[in-house]
Amino acid sequence: MSSVAVVLGAGGIVGAAYHAGVLTALAEAGFDARDADLIVGTSAGSGVAATLRAGFPPLDLAPRSRGRSISAEAAAVVGDATGPPTFDFTPTPWSRPPLPSSPGLLFHGLRHPTKALAGLMPTGTIPSDVIGERIDAMYRGRAWPDRPTWICVVDLGSGDRVVFGRNDVDPAIGIAVQASSSIPGFFRPVVHEGRRYIDGGAHSPTNADLVADGGYDLVVVVSPMSATTDANRNVRPTTRRMHARQLAGEIKTVRKTGADVLTFQPTAADLAAMGPNAMDSSTRAATTVAALASTRERLSDPNVAERLDILRRVSRRR
Repeated sequence: MSSVAVVLGAGGIVGAAYHAGVLTALAEAGFDARDADLIVGTSAGSGVAATLRAGFPPLDLAPRSRGRSISAEAAAVVGDATGPPTFDFTPTPWSRPPLPSSPGLLFHGLRHPTKALAGLMPTGTIPSDVIGERIDAMYRGRAWPDRPTWICVVDLGSGDRVVFGRNDVDPAIGIAVQASSSIPGFFRPVVHEGRRYIDGGAHSPTNADLVADGGYDLVVVVSPMSATTDANRNVRPTTRRMHARQLAGEIKTVRKTGADVLTFQPTAADLAAMGPNAMDSSTRAATTVAALASTRERLSDPNVAERLDILRRVSRRR
């Protein structure tokens, strides 16, 4: 019997829109991501992972992202939360000159430069409670999804990656997603049992290496913060190249265990739709449409057919 893990990476509001396009196209092709044996989510991907595990149909992700009508099944899951959360991006004034939030994270700089940068940034002041509240509302009193779901965060004090749903730390799913989405220097860290947690993307935008020892036949990785090789050649230098290199290393680790990997990264057309600001909600619809088109094209490639058959078999188990 085939087994599949799905890894959903970071990327802000725009990254969530990219996830919507990719996962909807996969659903059109016969794979319902709710059927994955494991879903790993980081930052924007954590919210999508939690939404799927709450029962939201992937076929409705793109319509929801585009502000269009969704099915009765989807509406029953999200209630009034038909779009992304609305934030007040006005920072709370500092009562004293801003200081680095965790200078000790500098020791992680060699292997994880984004983690070191997170420690040097002042502590974020924008509240993100609305993220956790919306997720918790979908679960209606359940603390965690019934099926394996891992949410990646970083402990701001130690710099360690913590995986909610796997490690011996057990917040409710809303707190986990809120913490995973707490962009360093921007959103306020989320405190749970005396520890401060920030965006899991500070360790890795995807954290795909976590699934290396799971014995999966296929790992699907959706990585909004990197880009395809062709796209990286044709755009001005950005952090996407660094993220693509990190992802390539993680995928190499996964493949060493014998698992196959199917990766989705933004193409040049996707990047044009996404724009430079990951929190710009005005690009959601265009990003979703572009991701739908690029993923449909990718799935029509005969070289993907065998992996797509595995995904379809997983969904037929339902």
